[in-house]
Amino acid sequence: MKISSGFFFDYVCGEKYAYAIVMFKISLTKTIVFIIGIIVPIQLSAQIDSLQNVIKTSDNLKEIGKTYNKLADKFLDLDMQTSRQYADSALMIGQRSFNYEIISDAYVNLANYHFFQGELDSALIFFEMSYQSILKSRNKNEIAAALNRLGLIYESKSDYSTAAEYYYKALKIYEDAGYTKGKAEIYNNLGVISDALGHPQKALENYVKSLTLFEEAKIIEGQANVYNNIATLYANENKTDTAIMYVTNSIRILMQGNRLTEAATAYFNAAVFYNLENNNDSAEICLDSALMIFTQTNNIHGIANVYSEKAKKLIELKDYNNAITLLIKSLEFRKEVGNLSAESQTLLQLSEFYSLSGDYENALNYYKSHIVLEDSVFNENTKNIISELSIKYETEKKDKEITILRKEAEIKKNHNRLLILIVTALAIILILLFYFFRIKSRLLISQRKYYEQQDRLNQLEMEQQVSERQLLEQEVQIQQQINEIQKSKFEAELDHSKRELITTTMQVLNKNKTLTEIQDYLETLSPKSIEEKKVYRELSKMVKQNINLDTDWEQLKIHFDKVNTGFFEKLQNDYPELSQGDLKVLAYIKIKLSSKEIAQMMNISPAGINKRLYRIRRKMNLPTHANIGEYLEKI
Repeated sequence: MKISSGFFFDYVCGEKYAYAIVMFKISLTKTIVFIIGIIVPIQLSAQIDSLQNVIKTSDNLKEIGKTYNKLADKFLDLDMQTSRQYADSALMIGQRSFNYEIISDAYVNLANYHFFQGELDSALIFFEMSYQSILKSRNKNEIAAALNRLGLIYESKSDYSTAAEYYYKALKIYEDAGYTKGKAEIYNNLGVISDALGHPQKALENYVKSLTLFEEAKIIEGQANVYNNIATLYANENKTDTAIMYVTNSIRILMQGNRLTEAATAYFNAAVFYNLENNNDSAEICLDSALMIFTQTNNIHGIANVYSEKAKKLIELKDYNNAITLLIKSLEFRKEVGNLSAESQTLLQLSEFYSLSGDYENALNYYKSHIVLEDSVFNENTKNIISELSIKYETEKKDKEITILRKEAEIKKNHNRLLILIVTALAIILILLFYFFRIKSRLLISQRKYYEQQDRLNQLEMEQQVSERQLLEQEVQIQQQINEIQKSKFEAELDHSKRELITTTMQVLNKNKTLTEIQDYLETLSPKSIEEKKVYRELSKMVKQNINLDTDWEQLKIHFDKVNTGFFEKLQNDYPELSQGDLKVLAYIKIKLSSKEIAQMMNISPAGINKRLYRIRRKMNLPTHANIGEYLEKI
């Protein structure tokens, strides 16, 4: 049964709080021994045997390459060198078969190998190579996952601005694709960055979004990682009870899911929280559990954290030498990892430890190293503690001088008093300088936050301008589509009008031809009686009337005007002497009718048409043999 954060909070913070904590303390060691010693090896062994059997029996090169990648992932928590060998084999098969999916997964496994070895620069190179391979596949979700992995590397290198840039790119892709798990992972990572930059409220908002999405997708391991991060957030706000509640739930889920590396981190966090409550026994159990898993998986960063936390407890017991020894060992591991922020904090701890032990010279040297490294990470110019240590160091020297002078005592009392006043004045000046630099440091921090806000506002304005430009481009595209539709509609209407014009013309031609043939036939007949002559005359009259019907011309003119807009107006304006009959002839020529066809249309002989064309040329000032049709094509 899935336990939501709300349910678990009610359970722990209610009447059963004490019982839950006790049970958690008792079961910590048992859980580690049972899962790591019995269940995990058995389950992993069965899975590994099955995968190795696939390699032995399969003839499919693609299947073998994918299996090598799965084995590399399985051995990541068991044997790093074996994991590296399987990843190299998968890469070789992927390159041989030009399979970008296998190549990309192999690069990811090689990057993870270097990451857990503490070689962040090498891990970054392989993650970048994986990203370039994934781009060729054009798989949006895989591209987003690659961006997320690059962000995690830059986060580990304390380059939070670059990490956030990659996270937001991945989040945009996941949101467009509606991929719940991907969005949940990104919000969790953004929460970590917000917490690291000192924005706890923003971090909690991101964690809540991530947890909601993981619960929606029913991804238990994802919820566990968010619980762990929320626990750290509450611990930083001195809410250790709530922090322990969340980290306990995280450990339970991660161990059940065989997520050893994440579980070790959760155990370490639990130890930190128990130390805050001075619960030494529970803290020691958690640290030993974390160290066991970190050592097994060769997680250098985790081992360094455990040594650092153990050193803190020794300092509380005033065992300075052993505490400093452990912390120096932790620093060596930090340098291997390349996490500048963590290395800087360890240098600061060493400075504090030496200061507590009374060795102010070493304390000052380590603090100077911390400041140099801190400047390279956060670009701040705070040197406050150097001033404080300088005061202590100078005061120690002056105290020794005073002690020596006091031994010479009585004959130099006045001189000693003056020297004491000088030393006191110097101390006051140094204290004033210390507070001056402290105030200046706060002003610089406030100024930096202001510039960050301004940068964010500028970014939002740029995004708004991009959105407005995209909207304008869409409107232009829509208008172009409307113009294309209107053009197509106009062309269709014009084509239809042309067909109507041709059809009407042919109908009139056929009608006139038929009527002319009837008239010619009637003229060949010789009526005998008066009645027959009367009938023939009536028939001949009706035929002539139908040939000369104005309705035929009006119908044809309607379709002609649609195809040749402004034709008649142009001719009448340019040549006002043209009659309506002349315009008819010119219209028939425009639609490419022959002289014979025009004669039939107008019930005139072809010779009559030629005479009319002669007169038209004169009215239009055209040469006698000019081709009127070619001239009309230009109108």
